[in-house]
Amino acid sequence: MKLLARTTVIFLLYASVVAAAGTFVYYGFIRKIYYAYVDRTLSRRKLRVDKALRLHLRTPADLEFWHRLDHNVEFKALATPGPPARYSVRMMYNELTGHVVPYRQLAAPVQFQGRPYRLELRTTMLDSQELLARIVQAGALLFGALLVGLLVLQHVLARRLWAPFYHTLGQLQRYKLDQPEPVHLAPTRIPEFKELNMALGRVLGRNRRIYHRQKEFTENAAHELQTPLAILRTKLDMLVQAPGLTEEQAGHIEPLLDVTQRLTHLSRSLLLLAHLDQQLFFPTETVDLAGTIRTQLGQLREQLAGAGLALVTDLVDGLPVAANRSLIDILVSNLLSNAIRHNVPGGEVRVTLTPRLLTVENTGRPRALPADQLFVRFRPGPERAPGSVGLGLAIARQICETSGFLLSYHYTEPGRHQMRVRIG
Repeated sequence: MKLLARTTVIFLLYASVVAAAGTFVYYGFIRKIYYAYVDRTLSRRKLRVDKALRLHLRTPADLEFWHRLDHNVEFKALATPGPPARYSVRMMYNELTGHVVPYRQLAAPVQFQGRPYRLELRTTMLDSQELLARIVQAGALLFGALLVGLLVLQHVLARRLWAPFYHTLGQLQRYKLDQPEPVHLAPTRIPEFKELNMALGRVLGRNRRIYHRQKEFTENAAHELQTPLAILRTKLDMLVQAPGLTEEQAGHIEPLLDVTQRLTHLSRSLLLLAHLDQQLFFPTETVDLAGTIRTQLGQLREQLAGAGLALVTDLVDGLPVAANRSLIDILVSNLLSNAIRHNVPGGEVRVTLTPRLLTVENTGRPRALPADQLFVRFRPGPERAPGSVGLGLAIARQICETSGFLLSYHYTEPGRHQMRVRIG
């Protein structure tokens, strides 16, 4: 949920609670005021009745005649003086409406010709339920106006006040470390966005400087390492072919050649990882993944035969993917080489390719490997094969992340290990 939407929801929840509670509070307040007004009206009517009893009425028949003229005025004779005046609500039938409606009644003791009477003065009231419904309706209209106002305010805020924020967000989403131009953040008069832009400018500038220094160091280091390694390997090859070389001397030179080859492979792998980590631009083209797998399997047939491994393939006829050709070659080569290197004598390598999934399966140790350590660079442990530099799977995962694929490890009984690449 976006920030503005979250803020609006909080405002609406608050407004809902206030509107619901305020409706009943408002109803109670209006009810109290209304009752006070009705009671004051009844008190004034009692004063007029008291005056009429003193000046105009002569016999009890006059009291009965008054009641017939006005049913809301009633006199009841008492044997003893009645209780003090009291207000109450009484439900009575109304002849005009034909319904039972609430009446506000004042019952008070009076004296007429020396005899005690109880005077009952009544006046019809608005239906409390109808009053509550009207108040709720008014509250709903007010809440609806508040809701519409909040939505309009949110739209205005999103388009005007938050425009610099969304501009900055869009610039960051399109930002790449290797782009030649720096990020241009939109000017704003809002202090918080000004501080955000200043902080982002400092961070991005520092990262660009660090990136260029690392890139320069990586390129220089790779160049400086490749040259002496190539010279060393050439000299060792010449030394092996030199006449008069004894078997003992050749035995010392062979490990040096292996170490030189390993160092060369290591420096190239580190350079590739550095480029992947720095998210350098790799040109994208349409690559036939099925064709790449068949080509790599053809180049590895001697290794498969030398290790006594059986090869089983189930590939679609053609699967075009949008990726860098060189990276796809390295990815497939590393996965296949890993399946050969970590296999068992007389084992099997199974390669399956569907439109959504590439699976490279090999027989191996009869237990699952630590999945959290397989893709760690230079991982230690007995799972690391002799002569391996420990970067093959790390490079494969980095290539998958760069190409938008997902690489994962799975173990199935008995002793079958799978590397799955989910495509798209």
